[in-house]
Amino acid sequence: MTELSKYFKYLAILEKSNRQLDLNNTDVLILNAIAKANDARSILYVKDLLSLKEVASQATIHGRLKHLVDSKLITLKSNKADGRLKEVVLTKLAHKRYEILSKAIED
Repeated sequence: MTELSKYFKYLAILEKSNRQLDLNNTDVLILNAIAKANDARSILYVKDLLSLKEVASQATIHGRLKHLVDSKLITLKSNKADGRLKEVVLTKLAHKRYEILSKAIED
């Protein structure tokens, strides 16, 4: 299999995952930002995501976060010290998506 074929195989798996989970481009950018923070073992709050102007407007991000919660891809945890802060955490389903995508890159 050529490198280009491997890439197209990965894209097919990515597109299938996005379709199955009803993810649009904004959802993917948000999930990737959360996954990067998770991988770096840092805490990401809703306010951090709302400040990502390159992703979308605050209203759009807020709406997509609700969609991701409803899709069981993320959870929002209240901060014990400051109840206004909501920590954004990937669920097992989201971790499984990244495992599948990672394996597709390796193959």
